[in-house]
Amino acid sequence: MARHFASVSVRALRSALLVRAAPLSIAALIGAGAQAQGLETLVVTGEASEGDALPGAASLAMDRQQPGMSIDSGELLQGLPGVQADSRSNYAQDTRVTLRGFGARSAFGVRGIDLQLDGIPLSTPDGQGQLSSVPVDEVDRVQVLRGPLAALYGNGAGGVIQFDSAAPEQNRLSGRVLAGEGDRQRQAVTGEWREGAWGARVHGSRFTSDGERPHAEAERRQAGAQLYYQADSGIETVVRLDTSHDPLLQDPLGLSPERWREDPRAGNERAELFNTRKRIRHQQGSVTMRQAEGEHRWQAAIWQGQREVDQWLPFAGDDVTSSGAVIDLTRDFSGLRASYTRNLSLLDRPLEATLGASVERQEDRRRGYVNDQGETGALRRDELGEVDSRDLYGVLTWQPTDRWEITGGARHSDLSFAVDDYFVVPADGDNPGNPDDSGGRDDDFVALALGTTVRLNTQWEAFAGAGRGYETATLTEMAYRNEGSGLNTALSPAENRQIEAGLRWGLASPHRVTVSLFRIDSDDELVVDQSEGGRTTYRNAAETERWGLEAFGELALAPGWWARFSASYLDAEYASGPEAGNQLPGIADTNLYTQLRWEPLQDDRLGTALVARYRGEVATGDDNAVFAPSAVTWDWSVDSAHQWGDWLASCWLKLENLTDEQYVGAVIVNQGNGRSFEPAPGRQVSAGLNLEYRW
Repeated sequence: MARHFASVSVRALRSALLVRAAPLSIAALIGAGAQAQGLETLVVTGEASEGDALPGAASLAMDRQQPGMSIDSGELLQGLPGVQADSRSNYAQDTRVTLRGFGARSAFGVRGIDLQLDGIPLSTPDGQGQLSSVPVDEVDRVQVLRGPLAALYGNGAGGVIQFDSAAPEQNRLSGRVLAGEGDRQRQAVTGEWREGAWGARVHGSRFTSDGERPHAEAERRQAGAQLYYQADSGIETVVRLDTSHDPLLQDPLGLSPERWREDPRAGNERAELFNTRKRIRHQQGSVTMRQAEGEHRWQAAIWQGQREVDQWLPFAGDDVTSSGAVIDLTRDFSGLRASYTRNLSLLDRPLEATLGASVERQEDRRRGYVNDQGETGALRRDELGEVDSRDLYGVLTWQPTDRWEITGGARHSDLSFAVDDYFVVPADGDNPGNPDDSGGRDDDFVALALGTTVRLNTQWEAFAGAGRGYETATLTEMAYRNEGSGLNTALSPAENRQIEAGLRWGLASPHRVTVSLFRIDSDDELVVDQSEGGRTTYRNAAETERWGLEAFGELALAPGWWARFSASYLDAEYASGPEAGNQLPGIADTNLYTQLRWEPLQDDRLGTALVARYRGEVATGDDNAVFAPSAVTWDWSVDSAHQWGDWLASCWLKLENLTDEQYVGAVIVNQGNGRSFEPAPGRQVSAGLNLEYRW
């Protein structure tokens, strides 16, 4: 019974398409590799499964990551194809994530990528997302969907990243601790309970650090609970409650390239002058229900949450037309999604049809104040922004032969944006005043995708797909226009067209290798237009072209030895406008990852792993005037586990950046003051202990 929550059927997974409403595997989007009778149950657990073979999808169990205790959710994304997760070593800013170039323009947070936790969205209807609230201790598997079919997830879905947890399988209580350089400390406690059809989990953690640079102290706290129930009728219910509180996240800011070369551990005087920092409080609850078996299958989810952010920026923001330099944001978000799936037939061959709908709402209460050298000053911004999203979609999957499967889908999205500006100051003499920036805009779009998979033999399959998606400007990007007042309603959604083809090998072996070739063309790409006096405006002035090649695999080399690798090449450049021919900022053209693991005793008692990473040079701005240099880094770890009756003890030691490479962890895109380099730490040592009792 316990594994009912950790396993899902291919047909249930297909019905999850676009709903993002149940803890289901993205990987089964197009059901590749299924036989004619392939609507049977496909188990998705911590082991590699057939579901990983699906085109455009890659999944990774956490036991395949380098041993250790994760601090940031970006660590869980290492080595996944197409994903560039750049740690800022700055806990006041989220890990910078791009996926095949989507999200490249983001100076903070995540844009252009749909984020999910057990199928519940972490992204808001306008396309904004953050990873800092992901409970890293309970994540069992990370799944990434790239390529044309990702467009069917709606606004801003250039790709999809889903963090999945597994339901409890037995009673256990565990405690984990980490200690490392920079006075990094982390403690976590998890309790799980299992009794028949019921299961539950509670967890809590605390992380503190003094940081690697001046003014980089951080503290993060997380807690959560999940309740699982499976009725005799087969209906599964999952209730989630998650909360996080970051009372202090100091922001050391970036460095100029010259200052970084002189001293990568240097501080930034403006960080001290304006006491740059952030406070975050996040809470979210959700209920998911589904009937995953039978001729009539359905699923539904409802969620609601709130995110409060207070942030002090490194300038005064005292101009009356400025939006201020102290951000006070309260974001309320909610949503409801449901889908229904039915088995049919076409020409006496299996046909599966899914219909679904979703309604989402986002409400941003935003105020801005003068930063009076670290103290909150006079009001400079006061507005209420609202985004409503209403979507309808349909998906058909047909198997014309035992080896061939075709999936097609369409999604209609209707979005409305509205801002009410309450900070209006009339012009008076030399005082230009502050105009009324209220306004609204409606957008609607139809996303389309078609994919096919052909099983060539027991080991090989080929796949191909094409799709069209879109990405609207966020509320933040619509805030101002260059001339006049009001919301920048001239910003149109960026449209992208994707094609992809690839091969997968290892369908019936412990090995798996996937190679894919893709091309992405975008129109009306959103780029920064002007940034003056605290106001940043955007424009639709660029077309971009991207093509790339990716490889991803796991290989069992010999008894006790296995390797995991990923390689991504991405040629991403502007195709028109003043930046034509320039590389997109924030993206490396080459990302390589290799992990080699050895377990000499061929059990869990001892293991060691070596990880090598290469990232090519990265442009910091659209003008390509400055590049962060390429870098090669090495990590090494050793871990051991021992069991005595009901007790399990494990420990680990990790050396990160073995060669003490001086490199840039992340860049701040289009930074007007030139301080665009965020240094990565030098050589670091950390160790941890996990003690667990099971009964």
